[in-house]
Amino acid sequence: MNKAILLDCDTGIDDALAILDFTARGGELVAVGSVHGNVPAPVGARNTLRVLEIAGVEGVPVCVGAARPLAQPLLTAEHVHGQDGLGNTNQPAPKLAAAPGSAAEQIVRMAHAHPGEFTLVAIGPLTNLALALLLDPELPRLIPEVYVMGGAVEVPGNVSPTAEANIWHDPEAAQLVIEGDWAVTLVTLDATMQALLTPSDLKAISGASSVRAQFASAILDHYLDVYQQWIPGRTCPLHDPLALALVLDPDLATYRTLATQVELRGGTTRGTTVCDLRGDPASAAQEPAPGWRNVRYLDELDVERFRALFVAGVTSP
Repeated sequence: MNKAILLDCDTGIDDALAILDFTARGGELVAVGSVHGNVPAPVGARNTLRVLEIAGVEGVPVCVGAARPLAQPLLTAEHVHGQDGLGNTNQPAPKLAAAPGSAAEQIVRMAHAHPGEFTLVAIGPLTNLALALLLDPELPRLIPEVYVMGGAVEVPGNVSPTAEANIWHDPEAAQLVIEGDWAVTLVTLDATMQALLTPSDLKAISGASSVRAQFASAILDHYLDVYQQWIPGRTCPLHDPLALALVLDPDLATYRTLATQVELRGGTTRGTTVCDLRGDPASAAQEPAPGWRNVRYLDELDVERFRALFVAGVTSP
């Protein structure tokens, strides 16, 4: 049985692709919150509502979340996702408006209404999750499992030499979430940079006639143009789609556990996901030191099967 999720996102291009794929393959959304990151939070909420319309998903409340990080200025990434966050495709306004209340309040409310019944998945900066924890420190008792698309362990960062964007956009929030007493899985660049679309994948998506596929192909054009600066050929990584795919099918990967914290002070390393890679069996059997928490990471990923599932999802009617 597929797990229901409460999704926290900053809907740009890969968030949109993730929602299209997840809902096409039977994933259940109980609610969505937007956050600053790829675009400002109100734009992210509007984009989410539009993507849900295209996916034919009704009855999912979408709340606007945090407008800025906890302790640093707001920075957004329209240079990657387009001024509208959806590849400058000039989408019509969604028919529905955002639900009342904030995304953090929605997390707390839904957790109390449905304790233990959903997984929390964050594919943007973690400000809303941190605010929800500050509102209700008992939240991890009600939401036992959290998936986060974020971090870089043994590969370069994508916003600084060592930091991944979702963690870097709000390092204090990320540290609060990691320190929470819930099971955290970080889907890092180590995994997502393996999950690159191939020419045959892109041909299958652009050649499909469904509304879902045609929308995916349209927003991908801009994303592919941007990624040509960094990756040879015409391709892009599937960062956010991988995080949601793992909730549907955890057997896409094997996993390892590492003691983790987020660097908050370094001038050039702020926002870096720091892991204890020493592999000391004695220390691994002990509780991590203060400020460190055990976090689950992907070890081996079945890239071919993931890509096949993703293409099938976004090309489905």
